[in-house]
Order: sequence, then structure tokens, then C-alpha cells
Amino acid sequence: MTYLQTLLSSHLPFAEWLAVALWPVLFLTNRFVGRALNAMADRSTSYTFENRDRLRRGTEPLWVLAQCLFAGSVFTFSLYAGGALFVFLAGGLDVSVICILGLNVQALLSAHAIARPGASEGSLKVSSSYAYRQMAARLYGVAMVCCMLGLLVAHLTLLGGAFFSVATASGYMRRASKLPPVTDRSR
Repeated sequence: MTYLQTLLSSHLPFAEWLAVALWPVLFLTNRFVGRALNAMADRSTSYTFENRDRLRRGTEPLWVLAQCLFAGSVFTFSLYAGGALFVFLAGGLDVSVICILGLNVQALLSAHAIARPGASEGSLKVSSSYAYRQMAARLYGVAMVCCMLGLLVAHLTLLGGAFFSVATASGYMRRASKLPPVTDRSR
């Protein structure tokens, strides 16, 4: 079998319904970790975010609904299309959410580490623009790993994860470009 045939014959090692059912579990777990991370950021004296409300836009009910509707439409279309497109889209959406969950857990563990006594001195004020660019950079890295692994093992799920990670990172970069830098209030 050729490489391209192997790639296009990718399949998930479980039933399609499980790929669809996995997303809400991952999404809710991600929201739980995100809330814990926001609570840590609220208590932090080491760092603060300018315009913190902008960064929390994704947790507002309307945006949560939009995320759920987007996922529902991706799963509906991919179930209808089936085959390789299902593996790329549905599997890729799950992979991207898994990767974002991993990034959020890393951020939470980092927040816990910096909150330890003696871990830092002084404070840092971070612009919303930088926070968006930082998340975009991390997602571009995730996309690169997913893409390289997907090509290495010839599997569409990882390539789909790269696709959704790049799309999300591009959205963060677009948001970042619309925001002003941190204002210097000391002058």
C-alpha cells in the first residue's frame, strides 16, 4: 500500500459515536481547568493582565454556545461525509481540544509554580495582545507537532488536529492585532 493510500485509509480505533461523545467531555474538562486558571490569575500578585475581560470572552455564554454549535456542525458534516473526511474533521477536532486542554493544564501548573513562596520577585503586567499572541504561538507549535506526527504515521486525525490548531491560532493572532499595547501609566 502506498503512503497516500495509507493516509487516506486512516480510521479511528473506536466507533464514530465515541469520537462525537468525547468532545463534550473534553470541552467541559477544559472549561473546568480554565476556571481554575482564571481563579489563580485573579489571586496572583506576580502577574496581571490588562483588559482581563477581553481574555475571558470565550467563557461568556454566547461564545460557549457558538463553540458548541461549531463543534456540532463539524460533527454533523463529518458524520454525513464519513470515511477519511470524518477522521480528519471529527478526529482532528478532538485532537485539537485535547491539545488545548494540555496547554491549559500546563498554564495552570505554571501558575501554581509561580505562586509558590520565593518563586518570583516583583510583578509583570501583560497586555491582552501579548496573551493572545502567546496562546497563538503555543497553538502554532501544537499544529507543527500534530502535522509532523500525522505525516510520520500517515494519519488524518493528527493532520485534522493541526488544521484546527492553526485555525484557532490564527483567530488569536487576529484578535491580538486589534488590541493596543500595554499603556504606561507611570509617566
